[in-house]
Amino acid sequence: MDIQAQKSIIIEQFKQVNDIKLINAIKSMLDYAMQKEADVYTIPEEHQKLVMERFDQVRNNPDTLLDWDEGKKSLKFK
Repeated sequence: MDIQAQKSIIIEQFKQVNDIKLINAIKSMLDYAMQKEADVYTIPEEHQKLVMERFDQVRNNPDTLLDWDEGKKSLKFK
Protein backbone atom coordinates (compact mmCIF):
# COMPACT_ATOMS: atom_id res chain seq x y z
CA MET A 1 0.00 0.00 0.00
CA ASP A 2 1.46 3.38 -0.95
CA ILE A 3 1.66 6.37 1.36
CA GLN A 4 -1.27 8.21 -0.23
CA ALA A 5 -3.54 5.21 0.33
CA GLN A 6 -2.41 4.99 3.94
CA LYS A 7 -3.12 8.69 4.43
CA SER A 8 -6.60 8.30 2.95
CA ILE A 9 -7.40 5.44 5.32
CA ILE A 10 -6.18 7.43 8.33
CA ILE A 11 -8.21 10.47 7.27
CA GLU A 12 -11.35 8.37 6.96
CA GLN A 13 -10.74 6.81 10.39
CA PHE A 14 -10.09 10.25 11.90
CA LYS A 15 -13.42 11.51 10.57
CA GLN A 16 -15.14 8.91 12.76
CA VAL A 17 -13.40 10.01 15.97
CA ASN A 18 -15.45 12.04 18.46
CA ASP A 19 -13.12 11.94 21.47
CA ILE A 20 -11.75 15.48 21.90
CA LYS A 21 -8.74 14.25 23.89
CA LEU A 22 -7.79 11.87 21.09
CA ILE A 23 -8.31 14.58 18.48
CA ASN A 24 -6.08 16.99 20.46
CA ALA A 25 -3.41 14.28 20.90
CA ILE A 26 -3.37 13.55 17.16
CA LYS A 27 -3.21 17.28 16.38
CA SER A 28 -0.25 17.65 18.75
CA MET A 29 1.55 14.78 17.03
CA LEU A 30 0.89 16.29 13.60
CA ASP A 31 2.07 19.74 14.75
CA TYR A 32 5.25 18.16 16.13
CA ALA A 33 5.84 16.24 12.88
CA MET A 34 5.35 19.34 10.75
CA GLN A 35 7.83 21.28 12.88
CA LYS A 36 10.41 18.48 12.63
CA GLU A 37 10.05 18.35 8.85
CA ALA A 38 10.47 22.12 8.63
CA ASP A 39 13.59 21.92 10.80
CA VAL A 40 15.18 19.30 8.58
CA TYR A 41 14.90 21.42 5.45
CA THR A 42 15.59 24.84 6.92
CA ILE A 43 19.14 25.98 6.21
CA PRO A 44 20.04 29.32 7.77
CA GLU A 45 20.65 32.08 5.27
CA GLU A 46 24.13 32.70 6.72
CA HIS A 47 25.09 29.09 5.95
CA GLN A 48 23.73 29.33 2.43
CA LYS A 49 25.71 32.52 1.88
CA LEU A 50 28.91 30.95 3.21
CA VAL A 51 28.57 27.94 0.88
CA MET A 52 27.88 30.17 -2.12
CA GLU A 53 30.95 32.30 -1.30
CA ARG A 54 33.08 29.16 -1.19
CA PHE A 55 31.65 27.99 -4.52
CA ASP A 56 32.51 31.37 -6.03
CA GLN A 57 36.07 31.13 -4.69
CA VAL A 58 36.51 27.71 -6.29
CA ARG A 59 35.01 28.88 -9.60
CA ASN A 60 37.37 31.85 -9.66
CA ASN A 61 40.45 29.85 -8.56
CA PRO A 62 40.01 26.21 -9.62
CA ASP A 63 43.77 25.62 -9.26
CA THR A 64 43.46 25.95 -5.48
CA LEU A 65 41.56 22.66 -5.27
CA LEU A 66 43.41 19.58 -4.11
CA ASP A 67 43.11 16.20 -5.71
CA TRP A 68 41.29 13.92 -3.24
CA ASP A 69 44.11 11.37 -3.11
CA GLU A 70 46.65 14.14 -2.40
CA GLY A 71 44.43 15.81 0.19
CA LYS A 72 43.72 12.50 1.88
CA LYS A 73 47.44 12.00 2.51
CA SER A 74 47.56 15.18 4.59
CA LEU A 75 44.79 14.02 6.94
CA LYS A 76 45.70 12.45 10.24
CA PHE A 77 43.59 9.49 11.28
CA LYS A 78 43.60 8.11 14.79
